[in-house]
Amino acid sequence: MIRKLIIGVLCFMLLGIALRLLPVMLPIARDDITRETFHSVKFLDRNGDLLQEVLSADSRRSVYVDIEDVSPYFVQAMIATEDRRFYEHGGVDYRALGRAVWQNLQAAQVVSGASTISLQLARLLEPAERSLWNKATEAFRAWRLEAGMSKKEILQEYLNRLPMGGNLYGIEGAARAYFGVPAADLTLAQSSFLATIPNSPNRLNPYQNLPGIRQRQRTVLQRMSVNGMIDTSRIEDVLKEDVLLKAQTSSFAAPHFVFGLLPSLSEGEHTLKTTIDPLKQQMVREQIQVVIKRLKRFNVTNAGAILIDNHTGEVLAYVGSADFFNEKYGGQNDAIRSLRQPGSTLKPFLYLMALEQGFHPATIISDIPTHYKMPSGIYSPKNYSESFRGPVRLREALANSLNVPAVRVGAKVGVSPFLQRLREHGFESLTETADHYGVGLVLGGGEVTMLELARAYVGLARSGKQLPLKMRRPETTDEQHSPSASMQISKPEYNYLIGNILSDPFARAAEYGFDSVLNLPFQCSAKTGTSWRFCDNWTMGFTEDYTLGVWVGNFDHSPMMNVSGVTGAGPIFANIMYQLYTRREKPQAQPMPEGLVREKICPLSGKRHTENCPSVFEEMLPENQLAVLQKTPCQMHQTSGDDVPQLPARYLSWASGLGVEAKADSGDADAAFRIVNPQEGATYLRMSYVAGQYQSIRFEMNRRSPESKVHWLLNGEPLETTVADHEILWQSRPGEYKLTAIADSDQSLSSSVSFTVK
Repeated sequence: MIRKLIIGVLCFMLLGIALRLLPVMLPIARDDITRETFHSVKFLDRNGDLLQEVLSADSRRSVYVDIEDVSPYFVQAMIATEDRRFYEHGGVDYRALGRAVWQNLQAAQVVSGASTISLQLARLLEPAERSLWNKATEAFRAWRLEAGMSKKEILQEYLNRLPMGGNLYGIEGAARAYFGVPAADLTLAQSSFLATIPNSPNRLNPYQNLPGIRQRQRTVLQRMSVNGMIDTSRIEDVLKEDVLLKAQTSSFAAPHFVFGLLPSLSEGEHTLKTTIDPLKQQMVREQIQVVIKRLKRFNVTNAGAILIDNHTGEVLAYVGSADFFNEKYGGQNDAIRSLRQPGSTLKPFLYLMALEQGFHPATIISDIPTHYKMPSGIYSPKNYSESFRGPVRLREALANSLNVPAVRVGAKVGVSPFLQRLREHGFESLTETADHYGVGLVLGGGEVTMLELARAYVGLARSGKQLPLKMRRPETTDEQHSPSASMQISKPEYNYLIGNILSDPFARAAEYGFDSVLNLPFQCSAKTGTSWRFCDNWTMGFTEDYTLGVWVGNFDHSPMMNVSGVTGAGPIFANIMYQLYTRREKPQAQPMPEGLVREKICPLSGKRHTENCPSVFEEMLPENQLAVLQKTPCQMHQTSGDDVPQLPARYLSWASGLGVEAKADSGDADAAFRIVNPQEGATYLRMSYVAGQYQSIRFEMNRRSPESKVHWLLNGEPLETTVADHEILWQSRPGEYKLTAIADSDQSLSSSVSFTVK
């Protein structure tokens, strides 16, 4: 037994010796460590002034510096705080390890660690999740580093890879970014200040958590004193010294914009002149911060905006979040490039397609309850206000962002053609099939970026000419004024009509009121959007000079408290537009282009105005629609002075529910498609002395209906599909019911009645 025990102990010792000697046979030399020197890149604004200097992109690309060119104060501060026995151990400090294990056992939780500089360098070289196995792997790698490199070399590689907050790595980059001096010139105060950051680079942000930095700095100085590196008497004087941080705005004026351009840098490119206008960038950021502060109580934490010059396609301002340094609310996320649901901001492109296919601003679209049979079930779109407006003109439907008319138009235009057109406008993020999105695509059922939205709205502002966005500013005057390649997506007159509708304060008054923030004192087209559950809201719009996109929401997708596009993003949009035209001539309405004419119409029917119509509206129409309009006078008003209109049968239920007096149009072609039994509002009484299976109600369509198939729904749930003879015998049950029939060949054609069983 003793013999076996001795053999076991010897085997264990031999295994330990082998493991300890193995790193000597597999050393990691300094030349084995991948290191790419990354000389700083200066991003200039459009005036040639420094916008931001990027000193590092990631942990493998930093401003490399020899240890002789690092202030001894910083070297001492890091050794004192991170590994005071650095020069005594061989990569793993067993004394510190034993002390940490004992303290953690006593506390029954992790309260102390034993990480050395060599272990930290091993982790920086190959980052991995914290686990027992990974820690063992890091220890083995630390032994290999100690076997292949001197202490000086290990310390030098470590100091050049330290995480120093944001995208900064290495002491040289941090010294220049925070203080504007090389690492060699750092004072004791500056060195102890910077030595606090690697301990928690996200939390200890010099611009956001100065109290935390100061508290940690005291600890750094005390440890330097304990290790005999400085006199204790110096600590208080050092803490009182003002380290004079570089102004944050001077080095982070447009951080999301700059970091978005980083991947496009070519080899050896050290200076890049951008299109950013520094005054407009500052103004946009300030307007965002003012409004977000006001909306905080509605669970609104963030916003982003992009401003584009319509004449050149140049990006003048780019603000990716309300506060880049706010880690709590994801400030380093970029709202301009993030995928978000666009809400109703896609509707102008749908109606643009509709105009191309024969619609015009006076076309009547039904805004009444409707149902669509989808692969996932029955889809019943609702308006934001959850009310319906009956027959509405296309101008009203778009201006008021009504969902039901948009879905009807989307069903007629076709989801697949609409998706293809959106891709032509530059929405590359919509990668799924038309079946995946369904008709909900017209309401923002896909995810796009604000960059894509802004580029598409520039096309609307430029009469259908799509223009590539520019973020780099050409150096020569000839290049700056050379025309950019553009692509005509749609006809100028149709784009003009869309822009005119989006700038019409009277057309949108029904939903937004006459005092809407979007009613600016100059010509400005704007469209709002709100995604499902109030997770995002938008205002996109343009004048003749600028296109502006604004997003308001939360990066974690938590819902806002009933904040819509007009109450969230709208005020930011309006404030920025006001500021843009404070010192320049305000834009006026553009002259009507060729191909459009003005005609008097009846605002209720959308047809040619007659003497019987109680009101008149002058509308702009494409010339190719004029002949049709002149042949189709208003039929809703048959008698002069009679305010009771003749409405198609599909509107009678809607009118009755609102108390609107209307007569049935005897010549209505859609009157054939209607439920004739039960009657609207009918009440059925069950008899107690008759078995339930013998008490049924006949559901019946008008037999003149030409539809081959009809889908029946009861309280929104599929009931049955009938063919030719559209009748169902339903076994009654007590309750209140809504019966709906949907035509299979035209799912926008439906009929509904409500009845009660007692």
